[in-house]
Amino acid sequence: MKKIIVTISFSLILLACGTSKSGTDLGKEVCDCTKKANLMDPSDPNRSKAQADCGKMQVEAWDKVKDDQKKADEFNKVLSVCATEQIKESFGK
Repeated sequence: MKKIIVTISFSLILLACGTSKSGTDLGKEVCDCTKKANLMDPSDPNRSKAQADCGKMQVEAWDKVKDDQKKADEFNKVLSVCATEQIKESFGK
């Protein structure tokens, strides 16, 4: 029993320490979410919920990077490129 508790505790510590994503990774996740949501048919009743979920994801990701200037810069750069791509696609360019 003691071995199981030690193993679980160690696993939780590794999980907590090893899941820190870069600003780029978080930005890509938000970008992928918004691309997927925006590609949904406008008449799909789930589209607005998907877009709202992406907005919530963006706020949560920002909260993770806002205190680290490097991560915040990476995050903002990815979102800027993503938004530019989506705008160009919406105008057929």
